Amino acid sequence: MKKYVSFILAVVYLFSTNVCLAFSELNYLKNIDKNTLIPQVEGVLTDNSYDIKQKNSVYSVYSVSSKKPERHISIVLQQSGSNLFYYFESDDSSKKVHKKILKMIKKQDIVYEQSENQMHLANFSKVVQKTISGEKTKYTFEQPKPLVSADKQSAAPKKQDNTTLKGFVGKVPKGTSMDVYLQAAINTATANKGDNVTAVLKSNWMYKNYVIAEQGSLLYGTLSEANHAKLGSRNGSVKIVFNNLVTPRGKSYQISTEPVEFNVTNDGKVKKTVTSTLAAAAIGALIGLAFAALTGDTSNLAQGAIIGAGISGGGTLIANVAEKGVDAEIPAYTDLEIKLASPLDVVINY
Repeated sequence: MKKYVSFILAVVYLFSTNVCLAFSELNYLKNIDKNTLIPQVEGVLTDNSYDIKQKNSVYSVYSVSSKKPERHISIVLQQSGSNLFYYFESDDSSKKVHKKILKMIKKQDIVYEQSENQMHLANFSKVVQKTISGEKTKYTFEQPKPLVSADKQSAAPKKQDNTTLKGFVGKVPKGTSMDVYLQAAINTATANKGDNVTAVLKSNWMYKNYVIAEQGSLLYGTLSEANHAKLGSRNGSVKIVFNNLVTPRGKSYQISTEPVEFNVTNDGKVKKTVTSTLAAAAIGALIGLAFAALTGDTSNLAQGAIIGAGISGGGTLIANVAEKGVDAEIPAYTDLEIKLASPLDVVINY
């Protein structure tokens, strides 16, 4: 009898502790626009007595129940081409709101699939934690800093002649870098050369202690190369270049950046790679050229040499010809370091 009672008490204890556990889920919605879904999601939150506290440019909303302030919900909606990521995180007691949102989505015949992609889950959770903590997220256009030097920002304001515009022309040197993140995912299976790419500046871009472009500025570019996975164990890859920088104030700079290349590894991960040339790679390069000729794919013989350089000997050629390579997705929010390929002239006003 004592064992039975102990078992019941243990079950009750575990249940009571699990009620307080956090709940999160990521769904991938097909053929739905973020702006169409935002007001509907907000409507569900309002109907369930949740007050919206914060939003940002990728639409992360932190809501607190007006009835029970300790209950919270965080939602991130991130556009990915014609599809949409819907991430929901809350205390366990708010699962019913998540179910209502999914039910509302299903009524509109919108197809959705739950995703277990750990990289996506970690990225969205990071956005949520910034929102909950009240930290000024790097994914926003709010409150851009003025184009003045940092030491002048802290100085007391001085009376100036408003009729005179003071400033100078500067030249940001080649090789100067800026930290950005991708606004939307890129999938090597569907990407094509010339596709548009957008990135967001993670922090103020400075030149000689002056702000050139504020945090949240947008960089526009294209895929200069896009390779889908092919036979011969040739994995997917993309190369990105950016040519335009637009600040939240609407100021535009025509820029030229060094390409950023991503290659898919055999285990389906995406990473920037640096190809090293070894003595054995020379043989592999010849095999790659031979494979390109045999398959009739002579559109890029140089690419065949690079792929072949990974083959250590002719004995593996047949196996590699028979196997198809791997495609993968570069997720939204992926951090990039962008470097100028040529100097940039800028006008600094103060």
